[in-house]
Amino acid sequence: MRVLVVEDEFLLAMNLENMLSELGHEVVGLASNKQEALEVVDGAEIAFVDVRLSDGVTGPEIAETLKARHGVTVVFTTGNPEMVLESRAGVGVVKKPYSDSIIRGALSYAAARRQGRHVPAPAMLTRIPVAI
Repeated sequence: MRVLVVEDEFLLAMNLENMLSELGHEVVGLASNKQEALEVVDGAEIAFVDVRLSDGVTGPEIAETLKARHGVTVVFTTGNPEMVLESRAGVGVVKKPYSDSIIRGALSYAAARRQGRHVPAPAMLTRIPVAI
């Protein structure tokens, strides 16, 4: 899969990029705010989007745009999952800190949802009820 990482903490972004690459996925870009995300989104199929970024709490807005205008399947990453449980833009929320296995499960789930398959969400992924 082609994946976009939207995360303003440099070390977390690099760590997630490495995880995704090791899992055999292509990271199409790293972004730390809304403007950067929209500049590098081309070709992305899935995006991991932090909620609170360098330009504020713009993750939900970015996710809406990625989904509506670019057809990207979004998984939120945040220390506060309750901040996005009402969002219709994401298929789930990964709580920070996360591990390789959590990212692998979230990515598999997002890929299945992208393909229109209704599969159970992995235990480590908080489902967003209105998006399911």
